[in-house]
Amino acid sequence: MSAFHFTWRKRILLLLLSLAAAVCAILFLIGFPFTSEKKFDRFTRQVFCEELSGNTLSLHYTVADPSDFGLKNLPVSLGDGSTMAQRRALAACENYQKTLDSFSFEELNASQQVTYAIFKDWLDTELSGADFLLYEEPLGPTLGVQAQLPILLAEYSFRTKGDVEHYLTLLTQVPDYFLSLLSFEREKATAGLFMSDACAQEVIKQCQDFIQSPSEHYLITLFQKKIDAFSNLTADEKIAYQKRNEAAVTGYVLPAYETLSKGLTDLLGKGRNEQGLFYFPKGQSFYEYLVKREVGDARSIAQIEEEIKQQLVADYQAIQNRMSSSSGISANEGMPSAFADDSTDAVAMLKDLRKKISQDFPGIPAVSCEVKYVDDSLKDYLSPAFYLTPPIDQYTENVIYLNPAENCSGLSLYTTLAHEGYPGHLFQTVSFHAQSPAPLRFLLAPGGYTEGWATYVEMYAYSLWDGGSDASVIQQKNRAFSLGLAALLDIGIHYHGYSPADVSAFLTKLGFDASSASSLYQAILQAPANYLQYYVGYLNFQRLRSTMEQALQERFVLRDFHAAVLEAGPAPFSIVEKLVAQKLGVALS
Repeated sequence: MSAFHFTWRKRILLLLLSLAAAVCAILFLIGFPFTSEKKFDRFTRQVFCEELSGNTLSLHYTVADPSDFGLKNLPVSLGDGSTMAQRRALAACENYQKTLDSFSFEELNASQQVTYAIFKDWLDTELSGADFLLYEEPLGPTLGVQAQLPILLAEYSFRTKGDVEHYLTLLTQVPDYFLSLLSFEREKATAGLFMSDACAQEVIKQCQDFIQSPSEHYLITLFQKKIDAFSNLTADEKIAYQKRNEAAVTGYVLPAYETLSKGLTDLLGKGRNEQGLFYFPKGQSFYEYLVKREVGDARSIAQIEEEIKQQLVADYQAIQNRMSSSSGISANEGMPSAFADDSTDAVAMLKDLRKKISQDFPGIPAVSCEVKYVDDSLKDYLSPAFYLTPPIDQYTENVIYLNPAENCSGLSLYTTLAHEGYPGHLFQTVSFHAQSPAPLRFLLAPGGYTEGWATYVEMYAYSLWDGGSDASVIQQKNRAFSLGLAALLDIGIHYHGYSPADVSAFLTKLGFDASSASSLYQAILQAPANYLQYYVGYLNFQRLRSTMEQALQERFVLRDFHAAVLEAGPAPFSIVEKLVAQKLGVALS
């Protein structure tokens, strides 16, 4: 996975757009005699600043020095999760759309035209979701705000004393923010759209676990470590900060989680649907919208589903063919000698990956990449690995975190590092940053492009392990098949209404142990379309590559294809396809 970000709600960026600001932007652009190009740059930069000005946490993770973007003396805020905030945001989107439509596309330069197309697609998609405000779900066991917020706070970097002050203020705002989320959940319950009891109980348990052992809480112990390592502070200042943090955690953050837990407990039994989105009144339509928004794929669900099925059949046949011609192989057979003695040497693996991809991938600027292990206090809450996306004005400093609790090693670690590092998230992020795109584009990236790219190159990396032996090929096909199966079940549960019994029967028919059906069902139920970002995104890149290969024949160069995809940058796949074809000189039918 890539960096942690609030998922509530990327659909309207941060739910903090100002209608007045949008109107002022229009008047500002009309009132000055700038060229269309200068007006457009000013407009997109102002949108970028407005998006970040109302959420200190997102601002901190997006830019290292806000003053470089004219963002000074902003109020410290976590934002607002209420429906009122969502409606204001949609109204602002309408005003942004009007301003965008006032520009002549032909008068913009090539780079601006790309930004225009992506922003227009994003606004059109957002506004098409106006009827689904109460279908959104900010809370959830894995991707919910309450699950992500502690990690975002734990990884909050202290670059200046001002960052420390902002952080401590943010802690005091958690109660009000959570109350706005509870208000939203109550509205959902009234409308008959509240989450399932099973999901609510998992969130409740997570909140209750979070508030255990207050004096030893990791938000206290981690803060102490960071403050101790912070320079330019006297011993007395460090002690004072530690006391303020402990008071904020125990006096604001933990009580907020307790309040959230109690509020959700009161709503148990209010949900009318224990299954997928299909069983809500507009569930199928919302799922279609969700897939377009999160994946960046505007095709029909039927088209996407058919592509998944075809790839699953192809991968299954490939596995059978390899298995029939091989015997006695294991996942780590043929382990490259460089890692034979220390299969967890992540740094060596990253160096190996960066060296081996040079033939098939373009070069990127030299950047640093530090590999860290997550603190013991967080290992039970984090994925096996993640790349912490750097601020856009500090992209040369990169960090990949590994979770020692997962015991990831050998081929599994190697391909995980390909996903997170080279040529995955880190590589794609640095490549995009190096092009100096409009800042707004960093806020418009669909998950299908970023996670799809990382999954695509993860699959590619299997061929780098011992030259693509039978063992690594089978592991790659197994990995792809597992992701594809989850994506297919995602559609089945949320678009076709598969029940837990249906999922169990489906898995049994394929020869899988049905005992895992319940946990898989719940995981998919709680995060609709999440698996599609990875797998359908991956399939989009596979299909685009195949299209370019067929069109160019012997003139196709894999390095050029990858360069074109990276140059296009995060965008809906319809736009990526056009940009790649244009770059490679291919006429699309």
